[in-house]
Amino acid sequence: MSAADRDAIRRQIEAHNTLTLATCRDGEPWAATVFYASDEALRLYFVSDRRTRHAQHMLADPRVALTIDADVDAWSAVRGLQVAGTAAPVDDAGRARALGYYLAKFASVKALFEAPRSADEQAIARRLQHTDFWCVTPGYIRLVDNSRGFGFRLELRP
Repeated sequence: MSAADRDAIRRQIEAHNTLTLATCRDGEPWAATVFYASDEALRLYFVSDRRTRHAQHMLADPRVALTIDADVDAWSAVRGLQVAGTAAPVDDAGRARALGYYLAKFASVKALFEAPRSADEQAIARRLQHTDFWCVTPGYIRLVDNSRGFGFRLELRP
């Protein structure tokens, strides 16, 4: 894959704020939408309490799939990512780095994290300080971009 193609994938990751995460446990599929940030290696970081259904699934089976895309109304505007990989909680040593990526992407979260103005913002800041960060390490990424022609795809195995 060319550097330009890898850059197209990176730009797509950076252009969006939410991903839809798919997990499965004991034959029971589940999907959840989460805010995310990324790093230069195309790893994706998000926050999730271990008591959530998707976190319980990931603890039992780290294999995940996800999509990153926008809601559009024309087939020619379909552009997004399909990703397969593994998810794991970020360890204590990596937590500050993951938090840094997250706060760099979300200025509003950074503001309430550093100087909460209300009881709700204080609660969110406290939860962010203690809730687990997760990291998805992609094993496969497909960029679909119908603006380049119907069914256009780039595939990457990082």
